[in-house]
Amino acid sequence: MKPVGHLILILLCALLSHTSFSQTKNNPWTVNFGANAINNPVREQEAGLARFKTWNLNSAGFRLSVGRLIKNRITFEGVASLNSLKENYPIEENKDLQYPYVSLDGMFKYQFTKGLGLFDPYATIGGGYTWLDTVGAGTVNGGVGFNIWVGNHFGINVQSVYKHAFEDYGLQHWQHSAGIVFKFGGKDSDNDGINDDVDACPDLFGIIESNGCPDADRDTVIDSEDLCPNDFGPASMRGCPDNDGDGTPDKYDKCPTVKGAINDDGCPRIDTDGDGIDDRFDKCPQQPGVQENQGCPKVVTQQEKDQLANIERQKVTDRNKAIKQQVLNDINGFSKNITFNNGQSTLTLKGQNALNEIMKIMKIQVNMKFHIAGHTDNTGASKSNLTLSEKRAASAKTYLIANGIDGARLTSQGYGEENPIADNNTSEGRLQNRRIEIFIIN
Repeated sequence: MKPVGHLILILLCALLSHTSFSQTKNNPWTVNFGANAINNPVREQEAGLARFKTWNLNSAGFRLSVGRLIKNRITFEGVASLNSLKENYPIEENKDLQYPYVSLDGMFKYQFTKGLGLFDPYATIGGGYTWLDTVGAGTVNGGVGFNIWVGNHFGINVQSVYKHAFEDYGLQHWQHSAGIVFKFGGKDSDNDGINDDVDACPDLFGIIESNGCPDADRDTVIDSEDLCPNDFGPASMRGCPDNDGDGTPDKYDKCPTVKGAINDDGCPRIDTDGDGIDDRFDKCPQQPGVQENQGCPKVVTQQEKDQLANIERQKVTDRNKAIKQQVLNDINGFSKNITFNNGQSTLTLKGQNALNEIMKIMKIQVNMKFHIAGHTDNTGASKSNLTLSEKRAASAKTYLIANGIDGARLTSQGYGEENPIADNNTSEGRLQNRRIEIFIIN
C-alpha cells in the first residue's frame, strides 16, 4: 500500500497546486472531493461464485477530481480514486483480508444547464486505468451525475460511472460517489457569475448570453442598446418587437398591426382619391386635392378661375383650329381630283369618287359649314368662264346634298378666271387653274 499511497499523495498535491474552480465562464475550474463505493464487480473464481462483495466502501477511501471548462458546456476532468474490496467468501484465517483499489481516469463532462442553476445535471464519458491489488487494466467509462449548488462557489455532488475493463481479468464495475464540489475563478465584481475580464459590463449584474450585461427582457440585446428593454425583440429590430413583421419596430410603427413600408412609418400606402397623398396624411381622403392643402382641393380665387377659364377656352380654340386645319388638308387633297367633262358642269367618275371621300369627312364633322368655290383658266370669254365656274360649283354642291349632306351647311359660288393659282400661259398652269376649292366658313 505504501507505493500506492505515495502515488495518490503526489497526484493530490499536483492537482491542488493547479486549483481555481468552476465550470462557468467566471469559474472555469472545479475541485470535487468525497467518498466512493464500488458496486457489483463481476470478477469470479473458477467455481463460478462472485469473489468480491457486491458493495465495497472503505472509510479511508476517497475520490478526488479536478476539472477545467474547455468549451461551452464541456469540461475535462482528472480523477483519482482509492478504495478496497473484500472477499465474498473469505477463509477463516483471512476473513479481514482486503484488496486495495486504485483508479486514475480522464473524463469529459457535458453540463446540461451550463452550471448556472441550482440543479446542475451532466453526463460524463472517458477512460482510465484501474488497479485491484497489483493487477491493473485499462477501462472505458461512462456515467451521469449532478451538482446541487448551495452558493456561488460551493455545492454537493452525486455521480455514478460504469467502468468496463479492456482485459478479461480486469474489474467490470460501477463506481458511485458523493461529495462536495467547489468552483473558483477570477474576480467577479457584480457577482453575476462571469469574470470581470470577460464581462462586458463588470459593474452591472447581467446574464451569460449577453456577456455579463443586463438584459431585462432576455432578447440578447443588452439594456443599454435595447430600444425596448422591457419588451422581447430581435437584435435586427434593436431589441424591439415587430408584430406585423414589416421591418419597422412597433415603437416607431404608426400602423403596428398592418404591414407597411419603413419609409412610410410602417404604414401601407393607401390613396383612395388618387391624388398622390396617402390617406393617413390626406385631410380629404375621398376628394382629390393638392399637397400644399394637405390633400384637400385647392381654394381657387375668382381671378384664378377666370385665368383657368381663359386657358381652357384657348385650349378649345387651339384644338378646334388644329381640327379645322386637318379637315381642310384632307378635303383639299381630294378636291384636286374633282373633274368635269370637257367644257361641261357634269362630274366625271373620278370627280364623283373624290366627292364621296369629301362627303365622309363632312359627315364626321357635323358642326362644320363649307363653301364650294369654282375656278377656270382664262381660255375663252370671261363671262362664259364665270358661268361655267358657277355651274360646276353648284354641281358639286348638288351631288353632296343628294348623298346626304345637309344643304344648310353648304354654299357655292363661281369665280371664273379671277383667282388663278398658276400661269395661264402654260398647259400645266391652265390645268391647275381649272379647279374646285372647299373652305370651312364657321
